[in-house]
Amino acid sequence: MSIRLYDSAWVALRGVDVPLQVRKDARNAALFHIGDFLYDIDGRGYPKTDSVPEILRLLSLQDARTLGLPMQYSAPTHLTV
Repeated sequence: MSIRLYDSAWVALRGVDVPLQVRKDARNAALFHIGDFLYDIDGRGYPKTDSVPEILRLLSLQDARTLGLPMQYSAPTHLTV
């Protein structure tokens, strides 16, 4: 399965009960934060390690709406450029 991450997407991770939102790393545009984990644009753990949960799927906009997830992007306040 091919995954391309983008900022503000919602994803389902293996072993995580709730969807998590993808955030682009403020210091490295090639990396994305999902929860406490780092991934590259293709959804591979960074650095390459087995301890990063597998991305099961990107949620569609309809899935996100159905689950009541926020649809507007709001930049995290803890990230600085």
